[in-house]
Amino acid sequence: MERITLREAAARTSRSITTLRRYIRSNRLRAEKRHGRFGPEYFVSIADLAEAGLAAEPRDPSAALIRRADTQAAQVALPAAPVDHDTVSFALYQDLQMKHEQLLVQYGMVRAGGLRSMELQAELETQRRELENTRIDLEQRLQRETSRLRKQLRESRLELEGRALEIGALREKIKALEMLGRNSTTNQTIERQYYRVMAQSRRVDQLSSTTRPGGVAGSSDHRERKRDH
Repeated sequence: MERITLREAAARTSRSITTLRRYIRSNRLRAEKRHGRFGPEYFVSIADLAEAGLAAEPRDPSAALIRRADTQAAQVALPAAPVDHDTVSFALYQDLQMKHEQLLVQYGMVRAGGLRSMELQAELETQRRELENTRIDLEQRLQRETSRLRKQLRESRLELEGRALEIGALREKIKALEMLGRNSTTNQTIERQYYRVMAQSRRVDQLSSTTRPGGVAGSSDHRERKRDH
């Protein structure tokens, strides 16, 4: 029985090689693995294709292009799948391999960015807790300082009230001393004036007794006049 490669079977049935491989893996298409140009590969027969419902169809170039595009898309979506060098050129294989590596690099960058974001979030959370603890500490210190200042203010007010009472008492003492001083000055002034008047009166009596004849009588007459007054 003649057997053909999957590439030839894909050209006969207008199916992609990936589709034929999927049929083989699901045991819907019988195939035989032989040694080919690039290593082991699958070989199928026309009868096996007909039995699997993959009858040969007229070859259509546009359909082949569509199938090849489907094959390339499937290979891009599944980069880990084995690559058939019979259907994919080496340049396309290198291009897909490079894109795969770029995707891995981008994935690594995204993952590193996510880890960095988580680290920054944890750091921000730590700083937020530190700020909250600092705020609480400052509030407690402010309350203690405010209580201390209020206590000092009350003590200062009480001290000022005591000083005001002392000042009032001292003012009363000063007023009393001033009044005593005025009274003492008045008494001394009156006493000095009295002694001055008495001295002047004696001097007048002496002058009267020396200037008038009969000094004794004149002195008695002066005393009588003074008594009358």
